[in-house]
Amino acid sequence: MWRLVYKWSIVKFYILVFCVILPTFCHRMYFSIYYNQYLHMKGSDPNTYSRRVNDERRRQAETFLTSNVVSSYPTLETQPSVRLAVGFVTVNRQPKMQDGSVYNPGYLLQTVAAILREKPPFPTRLLVCNVDSDPLSNSDAVFLSSIVPVLSRYQHADEPIRGKTLSSRLQKEKDDYVYCLNQTLALNAEYILIIEDDALATQGTLDIIEHIIITKLEKKYHGFDLEDNNSTKSIIKLFSPQYIQRDFFTTKPKRIIINILELAGIGIVGATTISLVHFILVKKCRNPYVFHNMFFVANVICCILAALAISRPHRLELRRISKHLYVMIDANDCCTPAVLYPKSAAMELMSYMQTDVDMKHGRMPLDGVMDEFVRERGYRQFAVEPNLFSHIGQHSTLHSDSKLKFLQNFI
Repeated sequence: MWRLVYKWSIVKFYILVFCVILPTFCHRMYFSIYYNQYLHMKGSDPNTYSRRVNDERRRQAETFLTSNVVSSYPTLETQPSVRLAVGFVTVNRQPKMQDGSVYNPGYLLQTVAAILREKPPFPTRLLVCNVDSDPLSNSDAVFLSSIVPVLSRYQHADEPIRGKTLSSRLQKEKDDYVYCLNQTLALNAEYILIIEDDALATQGTLDIIEHIIITKLEKKYHGFDLEDNNSTKSIIKLFSPQYIQRDFFTTKPKRIIINILELAGIGIVGATTISLVHFILVKKCRNPYVFHNMFFVANVICCILAALAISRPHRLELRRISKHLYVMIDANDCCTPAVLYPKSAAMELMSYMQTDVDMKHGRMPLDGVMDEFVRERGYRQFAVEPNLFSHIGQHSTLHSDSKLKFLQNFI
């Protein structure tokens, strides 16, 4: 009799989890199998919804930047040498919309405001690199020039620039990055953080960066003790697109192993918790099947399937509870919205891009060149998870104005 009760209990539990609990809590999670765009956006189309969200963030950033609080922030202090220098690479981002109007998303205002809101545990300096060929057209950079240092790569709108082909735009992107690396290195910091103007820092980012520098780069845990570590051959990516953080969406063997261990841990810990709770609720004397091996196995399978249904990008959010839960693992070969360099690594990358890129990698995008640099010079690329930055850009700057590409994953 108890076996029949056991089977029905498992069936009812699976129905409760996969047909009631997960759909209720996961319909707003973009990478979950339960994601529902209509419910998430309340009937709006993606363009309208994302623009409304962006406008609210821009309004909050403008309010903060015009307040009296900004001038007293320690990030604006000038010191001969600092722990961290932050460089923002920016161009004019005012795309023409379908109705012919010009829209200013205010990405740079949001990214700079997010960093200024932080209270860094170490001396920090900021620099905005305005690399637009017409510097005065970048109204966000012009506005910020009264708050933080702003340097323009081009002094006049009529400066000679490369053509408008995709290849020339890719080359300009790399040249702009080198320019900002060079200017940020001039601030004489131990670590260099280069942020693209549509990479928005999450709350507590600078504190977590300091924790990563201390416990992952300069030191390394050996048991419960910290020992010296050589971090000079490391590059740290602070953002990876969520779609490549999905379960087994990688070719990196170590990431696959970590993914398997994560799921196994979720299954075992989850099944143990469910069994204990079930035992407490129904009383051991009345339902001996709670100790049955198959009951535990069924719970393990349930927890693993639930984890896969939720998807890894959303499971990673639980690690934000504490900075000690953030992990640093091998990075996938993609993307440069926010990258942390030791000073020596930044100098070597800049030299590599200045001397080797034009001849060997003329048509290769910036992140591809960085991957080549890592392989050729013996560096290692790590990714911090969960992301310390979110990519708020809705349009790619590598496409011409007439072919703006809406990026669905950045809603």
